[in-house]
Amino acid sequence: MDEIKIDDFVMTRYYSIYFPSEKMAVLSDLHIGFEEVMAEKGLLLPKMQKNKIIELLERIYNYYDVEKILIDGDFKHEFSKNVRQEWDEIEEIIRYISDRSDLIVVKGNHDNYLQTILSKYGIQILKYYNMGNYTFVHGDKIIDFKNHFIIGHEHPSIKIRDRVGGMVSMPSFLHGDGITVLPSPSIYSSGSDILNGEILSPLLKNFDIDSLNVYAVDDKLGLIDLGKISEIRKIEDEFRVF
Repeated sequence: MDEIKIDDFVMTRYYSIYFPSEKMAVLSDLHIGFEEVMAEKGLLLPKMQKNKIIELLERIYNYYDVEKILIDGDFKHEFSKNVRQEWDEIEEIIRYISDRSDLIVVKGNHDNYLQTILSKYGIQILKYYNMGNYTFVHGDKIIDFKNHFIIGHEHPSIKIRDRVGGMVSMPSFLHGDGITVLPSPSIYSSGSDILNGEILSPLLKNFDIDSLNVYAVDDKLGLIDLGKISEIRKIEDEFRVF
């Protein structure tokens, strides 16, 4: 499926959600600059993340009527500084978005020095963003609101292994009463193994994990409704899930 309607928004196969009434698309955890940070540690990776993000944005703009893009934290990757790759690629993404729509940025735990880059374009980084019944916050800290939370930070994934040992890791949306968790479009992020209890967000820990619905993202098949986490744990036929 290309999209799944959930309350006031749709989940999309482009690692994002879209609010038709606001003409707003939301992504999280881009982690721009990851490759250069790894290169500083001696691990050389192809510089692919920025191109994937531009490609996703292009598809979002082509498929939906978008007047606002909200990045829900971790636009960049390096905690302690702005590395050159981050600076150059984030500016390129900002210009790409600003030529087509408004840009809203919520601060993630990796975004300590992002304001320096954003200030050049007159953009103020936000601790959170409220819109009607929704609060957009990265999810790395507890925040006291009664709204439905839209968070990132978790990089949720579902790992499925067949009987001969083959395994696939599927980035996934999580959704339930009071919270929606966005997947990361990062190429190099394996994601938190939700079924094994790898919960990172202190905000998510306040919710009943087993009651959340899982919508996996597959680049070929689109969105796949896998049901509730409690139901996935019980699968024993074609696949063994762990």
